[in-house]
Amino acid sequence: MVGSTQPDVAELGRSFGFTPEELALNRAGRVSDRQRQTIIFRCVGYVVRGVALVVLIVTLAAAVAPTLHTEWQTALFAALCLLGLLIAGLLFRAAVVIRRSPVHIATGSLSRSGDARHPAVTVGGVTLRISFRRWKRLPAAYPGTFRAYYGPELNLLSLEPAAKDD
Repeated sequence: MVGSTQPDVAELGRSFGFTPEELALNRAGRVSDRQRQTIIFRCVGYVVRGVALVVLIVTLAAAVAPTLHTEWQTALFAALCLLGLLIAGLLFRAAVVIRRSPVHIATGSLSRSGDARHPAVTVGGVTLRISFRRWKRLPAAYPGTFRAYYGPELNLLSLEPAAKDD
């Protein structure tokens, strides 16, 4: 697949699953509809588990509130309520990040990293998640320097050879 020459954008697109249009959007700091859908799909599990935890905390707080008698019990109840508020705040922040889907950039050498359970590539010291299907077909390293565009949760969006002046 990859010899001693640096692959071009078309070959990288085939290997990593992005289109030239998606690369152009990523350069502009935006994500395509398909990439946004992938980001939401990967993050929805975390949000659902967080909402379930907040519901559990609220239910526990409602059940325990009438039985509080000592200062110690009241302090623990306050800690439980603060924990619920913290988790709710983190959930809100996660929803905003997912909605905005900021695009980050990493530049450096490109190599396969991770393992079959955690497939990834490393670009300039940043480890980015990819699908196992793509990961298993990659060579250990690519010659040259690359610019990777990635979203929240360090998911690779697209990739291109970096210019000589980067």
